[in-house]
Amino acid sequence: MNVFMLLKAELRRSAAVLAGLALVLALSLSLSIATGLTDRMLRQSSAAAADRFDLLIGAKGSSTSLLLSTVFLRDEPQTLVPLEVMKGLDDKHGVKWAAPVAFGDRADASPIVGTTSTLVTFGGTLKPEEGRAFTNLFEAVVGAETEYKIGDKIEPMHGRTPGAGHKHSHAHFTVVGRMPATGTPWDRAVMVPIEALWSMHSLTLQSQWQQTPPILGEWSDEDMKLLPGVSAVVVKPISIADAYRLRQSQSTRTVTGQQGEAVNLMGVFSGEVLVSLYGLLGNASEAITLLARLTLFTALTATVIAGVLLGELRRPSLLQLRVLGAPRRYLTTLIWLLIMTVIVVGAVGGLVLGTGFAEGAAILLGRETGIVMHPSPGFDEGMTVVITLIAGAFCALLPAWLAGRSAIR
Repeated sequence: MNVFMLLKAELRRSAAVLAGLALVLALSLSLSIATGLTDRMLRQSSAAAADRFDLLIGAKGSSTSLLLSTVFLRDEPQTLVPLEVMKGLDDKHGVKWAAPVAFGDRADASPIVGTTSTLVTFGGTLKPEEGRAFTNLFEAVVGAETEYKIGDKIEPMHGRTPGAGHKHSHAHFTVVGRMPATGTPWDRAVMVPIEALWSMHSLTLQSQWQQTPPILGEWSDEDMKLLPGVSAVVVKPISIADAYRLRQSQSTRTVTGQQGEAVNLMGVFSGEVLVSLYGLLGNASEAITLLARLTLFTALTATVIAGVLLGELRRPSLLQLRVLGAPRRYLTTLIWLLIMTVIVVGAVGGLVLGTGFAEGAAILLGRETGIVMHPSPGFDEGMTVVITLIAGAFCALLPAWLAGRSAIR
């Protein structure tokens, strides 16, 4: 007798029950796969977003807030740093390029970042996809995900929270460039000369620069004492050794604010801050993974129990086969194959569903953070499926043995 013919008939006969078991197993496995995929995807995508921001300099305080506000453009409270921080950040001190950033305004839903053309092009390594970098006071360069086009007029609003704040009716920016997509929150940003942001918040500078527009990105020592502060400074060191030396020197440096107050600085590596954040989130991630695996174990147990019950329900049929001369191993193989079919379908379905759930998480997280994410099933997911199949194969032996044993009574 061909066991596969009988297996096919049994699959048709119990299709609804077996499909339900496969679905339960698939959903349980998908939770484990989706959790692992999303965790890895989030780590890799956030690390890629911070990759070009080697060293950040800001006022001493929370390094996490400095990272979130500067790299991920989140609305985090930041103490302004005097522009004097830019002194000494040159090639003589191991700096390839350095650029200040200032936040606090927006254009519709897009954050406005005051900076220099150096940061817009990341030291000349990134060219505008359309147009050019700004060269005049009230020109703007927009990210790839903004709604603006070359030539559009932008009326900035104070504050970084949509639905709040007031418009700067005295200032309008003209879009002159559009950057290529980078898959980072900066794709949503509107980048303008930092001098324009200063003038928008200072009537004195506004009046002065209307008569004599400033030379963008060039400040004398006297300018650094008089001009408003910055939220942070992005630094590209020449070498790794320069990076560590700069971080050490900046973390022990104090500059004088406009009111004569002392402002202590700190230098942080974006990568180190992210690793610290991953460490804080690690325990939560491990707890979720453990819960997902316990759920999978429960589903496998339920499948085995269902296999035992199925064998009991099919006992009359199995006894008939035994009377017709079918050996015990034939019946054992039949039940084992029946349960393994459920497990294989459930494992494959779990991989597909898990990847789909992770893709959905990527879309939701991308909308919230501005980071482009794509789940990529790899070795870990493959091993999860393989381990599930191996564990299932061993678990299926019990109901298969019971079915064969009970049939010969």
